[in-house]
Amino acid sequence: MPVCTVLVNYKNAELTIRCLHALEHGTIKPDRIYVVDNGTSSESQDIFKAEVFSLPIQFIWNERNIGFAPACNLGATKAIKDGFHGYIWFLNNDTEPSEAALEKLLEKATESHAGITGSLIVNEQNRYIGGVGLTHSKFASVSRPSAPQRGNIPHFDYVEGSSFLISPDCIKTIGLLCEDFFLYFEESDYCFRAKKAGFTLAWATESIVVHRIGSSTGSETAKGKVPFFIDCLMIRNRIHFARRNNFPSIGIWIGFLISLALRVKRLQFKRVLKIIEITISSKRLKKFIEKNGGYYEIQD
Repeated sequence: MPVCTVLVNYKNAELTIRCLHALEHGTIKPDRIYVVDNGTSSESQDIFKAEVFSLPIQFIWNERNIGFAPACNLGATKAIKDGFHGYIWFLNNDTEPSEAALEKLLEKATESHAGITGSLIVNEQNRYIGGVGLTHSKFASVSRPSAPQRGNIPHFDYVEGSSFLISPDCIKTIGLLCEDFFLYFEESDYCFRAKKAGFTLAWATESIVVHRIGSSTGSETAKGKVPFFIDCLMIRNRIHFARRNNFPSIGIWIGFLISLALRVKRLQFKRVLKIIEITISSKRLKKFIEKNGGYYEIQD
């Protein structure tokens, strides 16, 4: 079954190029690659055009920074319009897949008949950092399970978006990513939609992908030190995800209040006010994203 890989770049051409060259060394290579260059510039385009690739890569120069999910959808939609029928692999641009990453990902997807399959994500020191996630409806929160042991795959509720392989049947049935989120939690939402439609999830723990996690956004820095924009957006999106997927209302409110209380404890009062604003108002969310260099369309 053919595979189309979609990467989203935003002011990080060097890392994207490293990822593309890693794909060139795969035991199985993508049939097509689409790179969506969000907030493109002549400098960014020149860097990509100066590089020589052995794989068929098509660049989509996107003047606006429309966020992760809309850019992924843009690439996937272009592939489908170009006549592609197969698996769509959303891959973070700040990753380096191992040589067997795609081969093992496809093996797991094929044998499990899963709608969505993920890789085992490690850091640059080869330490486990994720690949799938857990949801906790009691507090509308999420976490990562413990590292899998040989022959023992822990329970999980969603596949993380850093390596996210979607089957053609799943795409045909439920479409592409929800664009409400701009950045973060779109993959969690997609997995919940897929499960409601009868699809299963799989984790290909032999598909190893190195992720320089948070290299673009700082999302994985120490608690209390996550950048203002990212921190506020992540809390808003976590609550939005919980609401969309009908988590218990009491759990949503408790989780929201705990998040606010933690930031009050850290004396991050501006964050508290901004999180409340963008959580209750789509117009305020749009203004917030656009003030921080993005472009956001309010969904109906």
